Amino acid sequence: MHARRTALATITILAATLTACSEPTQGKAERATAETSSPASSTPDSDASAEAAGEQPDTELTVGDTFAYTDGLKAKVDSIRTITKWGEYDTKPDADQTPFRVTFTITNGTKKPYDLDAFGYNAEGATTGGQTEFLYVEADSKQMTGRLAPGRSATFTAEYSLAKSDGNEVLFTMSRSDDEWLESGSFLGDDPNWTGTIK
Repeated sequence: MHARRTALATITILAATLTACSEPTQGKAERATAETSSPASSTPDSDASAEAAGEQPDTELTVGDTFAYTDGLKAKVDSIRTITKWGEYDTKPDADQTPFRVTFTITNGTKKPYDLDAFGYNAEGATTGGQTEFLYVEADSKQMTGRLAPGRSATFTAEYSLAKSDGNEVLFTMSRSDDEWLESGSFLGDDPNWTGTIK
């Protein structure tokens, strides 16, 4: 009986290990708000907060956080702000819509140029849901396109509008479709997304 229990326990552990190893992941979070507290300054409340932060999935980020892909690429959402400057041919939304700009930075930590067109991104409302609409804005914008050289970083923007009735919280998601990423199966992991308030 003892041997049977031991065998069952071993099988259970192996199954759990194989399941954990088989779960695909795209990368890990590098949190901008991560702080190291000394034992002297630690309190039960701060310990609880740190524990809660540690439970946050790597793909659930906030503005200012960086997502480090397993192959060396990094993505960071720098800000989510209301658009206040318009060009002559820019598309202004209706009065019941909030125009906003997501500013984000891509860093190429790989050893070869990266085709930025392989990145996809999308914004949605994060208060009561809500679909956003793309805006064509030239003033202060920079479209993500072209190739990013190894060891270089570049900052881009994406412009949207969101119904004011849907609040001012935004969920911004990034995805990849480059051949190597798809062939490796890494894309099967959850896409990173950032939640933030339109400032």
